[in-house]
Amino acid sequence: MPESISTEQKEAIYRASEAVLDEAVAFLQGLLHIPTVNPPGAAYPDSARYIGERLRQLGYNVEYIDLTPDEIAVLAPYGAGLPRVNVIGRLPGTHSSPVMHFNGHMDVMPVGPGWSCDPFGGEIRHGRVYGRGASDMKGGIAAQIYAIEAIRRAGLTLRGTVEQSGVVDEESTGNRNAGMGLLVERGYIRQGATDYVVITEPLNVDNLCLGHRGAIWGEITILGRQSHGSTPERGINAIEQIAAFIVEVTRDYKPRLQQRVNDHPIVPPSASSASLSFNVIEGGVGTNIVPDRCTVAFDRRLVTGENLEDARRELRDLLDHRTRRIPSFRYEYSERYTTEPAWVSDATPLVQAFTAAVRDVLGHEPGYVCSPGSDDQRFVVHNAGIEQCIVYGPGEITQTHIIDESLAIADLLASMKVMALAAAGLLGIG
Repeated sequence: MPESISTEQKEAIYRASEAVLDEAVAFLQGLLHIPTVNPPGAAYPDSARYIGERLRQLGYNVEYIDLTPDEIAVLAPYGAGLPRVNVIGRLPGTHSSPVMHFNGHMDVMPVGPGWSCDPFGGEIRHGRVYGRGASDMKGGIAAQIYAIEAIRRAGLTLRGTVEQSGVVDEESTGNRNAGMGLLVERGYIRQGATDYVVITEPLNVDNLCLGHRGAIWGEITILGRQSHGSTPERGINAIEQIAAFIVEVTRDYKPRLQQRVNDHPIVPPSASSASLSFNVIEGGVGTNIVPDRCTVAFDRRLVTGENLEDARRELRDLLDHRTRRIPSFRYEYSERYTTEPAWVSDATPLVQAFTAAVRDVLGHEPGYVCSPGSDDQRFVVHNAGIEQCIVYGPGEITQTHIIDESLAIADLLASMKVMALAAAGLLGIG
């Protein structure tokens, strides 16, 4: 169980967190200046070395994990062949264990039009830092680094070891990927060596995220028969076939999904039900040609209590049922990305340490919530088999992927205090 931290030690951590806040904000601004837009995954080496150099200055042993071109081709198929570099810093304590691993991803979503400021400028307005990635999730990387630095500036020495990682390609997901997935595959994070993992994604500073919904991303291709546009009756219009299928699914199947509610609270609550959406459609080659192929990409989200096998079977049953009723309806089905839902126990020492820290810093109990989307927790929980893994960091989930994305500096500070207290309790003070 977490060790008890004295009132004097807590107060010293609070004061030190406030003292290093300006450094944390400046570090975050520098990180925002680096346009790590994914796709395709730009400027990853610059970002990794920016993080690594700061960790080195703070006393960490730093390692860069580069990928070969062959590895990039397999693990980052949508990455235009650009280099992938992850960074890990290790700060040994007076004892080699326990080991607490903090993780954040460096990549950010593309920037659309309409920003009122430079999306890579790190401008501060009204107590908030603005920029693509401020909440999702470069603010989390700044918080995790300076939370541990606050412990040291408070004059306290940790007994256990701290690891800090900055990884790539979280936004492009993947059953495997070049970031957190690679760290798990190579054993940087593994049972028996890593005791606690904290991923500093933004689910609101007073929530502990214990899991995420599952997902199937796939494509359905309808196979028709081409004909001249002047004689459409001679062909089978694949676009019309897929449109009719979408209408039928929207009418009959989606309402059933809405009745399946997640077992645990989700932020935002509007994402509490299972869902299916059709988000990209491609078909046709000319105005006067009846199309013989049309493909629609779908996104199926699973709530806890569902599983991939059943969700996959339901989709195929919908397609097969239409095939039996309409002989001209022929399809191909494929999947690009899948993950089971994840949920970890709230009774672990990791969750209890963060619960106590949120209570101390914010004055109330945290919410135990589920993420509406999947994240890198899946690699730690499902692939590495590490139960003690949570998502906690600064930032509001409503700020992710939006125009004028920003992070409240007050939330950055609060999350630093929470992480510092929890780390001190779990790793022990020498």
